[in-house]
Amino acid sequence: MKKILCLIDSLGAGGAQRQMVGLASLLKEKGYDVTFAIYYNDLFYEDVLMAKDVPYVYLNEAFGVRKRIVKIAKFIKSERPDVVVAFLETPSICACIAKLLCGKFQLIVSERNTTQHTGWNERIRFNLFRIADFIVPNSFSQTNYINSLFSFLAPKTITIPNFVDLNIFIPPIKRTKKEVPEIMIAASIWASKNTLGFIDAVAALKQKGYQFHISWYGLNTKWLDYIRHCQEKIYKMGLNEVIVLKEKTTHIQECYQNSDYFCLPSFYEGTPNVICEAMACGLPVACSDVCDNSRYVEDGENGYLFDPLNSDSIVMALERLLTLNDDEYDSYCRRSRERAEKKFSPEIFVNSYIKLIKE
Repeated sequence: MKKILCLIDSLGAGGAQRQMVGLASLLKEKGYDVTFAIYYNDLFYEDVLMAKDVPYVYLNEAFGVRKRIVKIAKFIKSERPDVVVAFLETPSICACIAKLLCGKFQLIVSERNTTQHTGWNERIRFNLFRIADFIVPNSFSQTNYINSLFSFLAPKTITIPNFVDLNIFIPPIKRTKKEVPEIMIAASIWASKNTLGFIDAVAALKQKGYQFHISWYGLNTKWLDYIRHCQEKIYKMGLNEVIVLKEKTTHIQECYQNSDYFCLPSFYEGTPNVICEAMACGLPVACSDVCDNSRYVEDGENGYLFDPLNSDSIVMALERLLTLNDDEYDSYCRRSRERAEKKFSPEIFVNSYIKLIKE
């Protein structure tokens, strides 16, 4: 069985990290010899890897571009994997250069977001991807972007959307709407996730007389100034008891199960883990009509889409969710779970990667 190296920046609490930890675990279950490599000492998902008996290596002192490339290339050369799977931009670039320097391995690089700007960095990255054997975006919108601007990569660009562990992310035995409905958001609190714009919409919704509570799981140490600005705005607008900014959690499935609705107001995405997981837990979803979101959330079926640049549009989508009657609510919950089972199967996900590995 082939020896596979999974390369990413860290085991931190991001969506890309969650998907790669899942991929490594699934490949391990299929009998592959899998090793994980990181260069930042952030170990949020360490326990998940350990539970699946997947070893990881921390490439310490890999600071700065040159040191990182050399460190990764030397490690790959010493490990001699048959296949390297790299997630995120910097690990993918480093893996391409490593293949150029000591290239006796198959390389699969993965795009985990939708590119919003095409500058020199993007042109360098996608031209380096000539070295890779396959490019795997997790969204069809990113595949379309690559095919239109870098058509020479089209023959080896394959879309593989995210997966969800459908045995962990499940609806509660009985979900009944709370008297004060709980709206959940799970996303890092920073500008691209539109936290400030969402706070404006929350204020407008409150002024209309609706009762609700919002828990946003996404506090982090990376964008402290932006978070401080959000907290100040919540306080000044008198929303302290309406919206609470919380730490990320390893028990996120319990948060979905204890919520009534899910929302994601970001300006752009790839395939958002959190929408997939919320649907698997049977939640109606209100989210931005960007990138691939409309493939998963359909107006009047399992949620509503809105324009993240338009506060009134956000308010309208949330209003429509909050005013669902009990029968409509149950129907939305059921359809979210049904869509998740069809679209986010772990078996389809891992078999899609195995097909590339075998090729």
